[in-house]
Amino acid sequence: MRVAIVRSMSEVALQQDFLGAFGVLERDACVLLAANRRRLDPRGEAVRTFDLPGGRVEPGELLEEALIREWREETSTLIKASRFLFVQEGLRFVDAKPAYAWRSFFFEVEVEVDIDGSAGLEPMPASEVEGLLWVAKSRLHEVLRAPYHAGYLRFLDDGKPYQLDRW
Repeated sequence: MRVAIVRSMSEVALQQDFLGAFGVLERDACVLLAANRRRLDPRGEAVRTFDLPGGRVEPGELLEEALIREWREETSTLIKASRFLFVQEGLRFVDAKPAYAWRSFFFEVEVEVDIDGSAGLEPMPASEVEGLLWVAKSRLHEVLRAPYHAGYLRFLDDGKPYQLDRW
């Protein structure tokens, strides 16, 4: 006799590997960040966190396609990836046990402009985020405090194209 085990969506999500695409838009020595609510501790409350715009790559989607879609959903802008920056991967632990692996690809992005020059000039918060914030590059270490930000912050310091993390 087989017994079916029913799991909540949050338990299932913790077992699925994550593949992400994120973009870095710089302007006047500042980087654009999106305000989100994230649960950094599986048992804790969601807290306001600033992140680079981007997110999960859907099945059948290429990295750049996901990056463009996520940027549109978060910033209402059309972008293009202008340069690959680095990849960050690691293991996410829950109760001291590996829960899933994650891989995030980071790209420098540029805002696309329509032929008439009217579209995409200024990012505006869209439905998936609480707001947008331009942060001076010199202050990113103060603002990006979530464990998964460690790879980007190290990349800013050492420029290495591969970052490995555990959290």
